[in-house]
Amino acid sequence: MADGLKDKASAGFADAKAKVEDVVAKGRAKASETASDAKARAEKAAATAKTKAKDASNAAKAKADQAGKAAKANAQIAAAKTAESVERNPLAAVAGGLAIGAIIAALLPRTAREDKVAGNIGSKVRSTAKKAAINARSTAKEQLDALGVNADSAKDGLRNLIDKLGEAASSAGSAAAETVRKRK
Repeated sequence: MADGLKDKASAGFADAKAKVEDVVAKGRAKASETASDAKARAEKAAATAKTKAKDASNAAKAKADQAGKAAKANAQIAAAKTAESVERNPLAAVAGGLAIGAIIAALLPRTAREDKVAGNIGSKVRSTAKKAAINARSTAKEQLDALGVNADSAKDGLRNLIDKLGEAASSAGSAAAETVRKRK
């Protein structure tokens, strides 16, 4: 009888062991399948994200290229108009250049080194340059008046040029801002 119980117990243990092994095998298979599915979904999501990022990058590059081309075109138009204005009124351009140079020279302070090196010569040169600038100004004014170009027409031309340059800069800035907005 003890042998019968022993055999029954061994058979029950073997049956239980087989069932546990079957459950463990099924669990491993299910875990492996779940891991494979998760890996495939992660790879698909990564590929989609990569594609979307590449598309967004290409779109941003295209918009930036368009904005650059528009800015370049506007700058070329402004340069052409500036050249045309200078050709139409060369004396006004010269007078404007002299005026700007005189303003810059007046704003720059004299240095101690300049005084030490140039001494009285510096004062004489400044005095002579000032007289030359006054003479150049009056001569240019006379010639401009003789051509019918006066301060008002020169101001209008300069104002028009500044307006056009402002428009070009504004267009370029707007295009750049639009590109940045669309990129977000």
